[in-house]
Amino acid sequence: MENIQLDSLYQLLLQGGLRTYKFKNSHLKPLNTQPEGNKGAIFAYRSKDNMIAGRGVVLTSEEAIQENQGTFTHWTPNVFRYGTYTDKNRSYTKGHSENNLKQINTFFIDFDIHTAKETISTSDILTIAIDLGFMPTMILKTAKGYQAYFVLKTPVFVTSKTAFKAVKAAKIISQNLREYFGQSLPVDLTCNHFGIARMPRTDNIEFFEPNYCYSFKEWQEWSFKQSDNKGFNRSNLTVLSGTQGKRQVDEPWFNLLLHETKFEGKKGLIGRNNVLFTLALAYFSSGYAIETCEYNLFEFNERLEQPLEEKEVIKIIRSAYSEKYQAASREYIITLCQKWVSEDLTSKDLFVRQGWYKFKKKRSERQRVHLSEWKEDLLAYLREKSDKTALYLTTTKKAIREALGIPESTLDKLLKVLKVNQEIFLKIKLGRNGGIQIAHVKDLLVALIERKKEARESYIQTLTALFGLPHTLIEETLNKLSERAAKGAQLDLFRVDTG
Repeated sequence: MENIQLDSLYQLLLQGGLRTYKFKNSHLKPLNTQPEGNKGAIFAYRSKDNMIAGRGVVLTSEEAIQENQGTFTHWTPNVFRYGTYTDKNRSYTKGHSENNLKQINTFFIDFDIHTAKETISTSDILTIAIDLGFMPTMILKTAKGYQAYFVLKTPVFVTSKTAFKAVKAAKIISQNLREYFGQSLPVDLTCNHFGIARMPRTDNIEFFEPNYCYSFKEWQEWSFKQSDNKGFNRSNLTVLSGTQGKRQVDEPWFNLLLHETKFEGKKGLIGRNNVLFTLALAYFSSGYAIETCEYNLFEFNERLEQPLEEKEVIKIIRSAYSEKYQAASREYIITLCQKWVSEDLTSKDLFVRQGWYKFKKKRSERQRVHLSEWKEDLLAYLREKSDKTALYLTTTKKAIREALGIPESTLDKLLKVLKVNQEIFLKIKLGRNGGIQIAHVKDLLVALIERKKEARESYIQTLTALFGLPHTLIEETLNKLSERAAKGAQLDLFRVDTG
């Protein structure tokens, strides 16, 4: 992208984690500059091959980055306490490990295309981000796909005094974020959460909006809800409906065990280890990521009067997540609760529902298709058939019915609902040569986000003329949708220049 000042971009990403000037041999430091205090280090690499081999450079100042601008391909955007080398020639770096993290500045996601059939674009990432409610600060083009950065408003500092809880909490957020995008796009779920990423350069930045930065607290609130909303992800398996008892973690017994602290751990006794394993199975069967389970059970273990060593807790959790087990046994749960909570407890006290699972029929086997499923089909059809520049489709209802196999009455109802909910712009022309013009509002918003300020007004005027809608109505509709993504930034698409 043009007109991006890399120095300012790096300052935004690094958030004061490095010195401004080199400690020695600075060419920029003014005379009588005060010492900058204790700062950290990052690692940078001049090629992917060098990165894989561990051949890199330790950088401790923004000045050093400026001097090497354009020569690095990879770096660590999160700051470490120190960096060093393993050899006398100072070629192989050492220190980029989680237990050496000093501050977390950003989350990042790799979108990797592995086959010729897979396609992905910046627009696809932005479209999903609108639903997420958190827009990426930056999107880079890579050799195999894209990499999105989600920069924090202020960094999260890591300290040993808190047993590195910040890292554990941030890792859960990062995992939930990757899993969210991974539902629709090819996300690399295996790469290190706070490791090496692509370095932003003038030749790889596809999108950049410095206003899209969110607080760690906002991310935590979203992540908690995301973990709570996770359901089963096994093939053809869904959870019984209802506001309570949908998952084992929602059952009364789970909280009873989770808040007890007096479990004993003796050989031959159904006690502490069994409780931990049962709680871990509940997290597993309820669809939680293993990182979430670890974070919560580490805290649980710390509260116990007789806690286990952390490595033993990890071993128990790994066993629960080995997929050898489906869920915690009801009979075993009753035994544990009567042993450690109260011997008077019964199944009615411990469980909300009597059934755990039901199997969902495939869509092809059902007589009735839900309106939400027809909506997904219609929006996918719009994306495929719409003009790639204008992002609207001129067609007929008959063509849509034939393409989707949707009944006429269902299509009419769906279009009405989507229009009332301001999810589409729709214009219908009656008569022999009539037809419809239809556009997905979310796709239009993404197009606006990607356009420069000067091009937005022209685009809005085109939409106004096309759909016969008031200019202000289109602006208000698009801005209303953008508010979810802008959050604290209060971004107004028609006033902020993202060029």
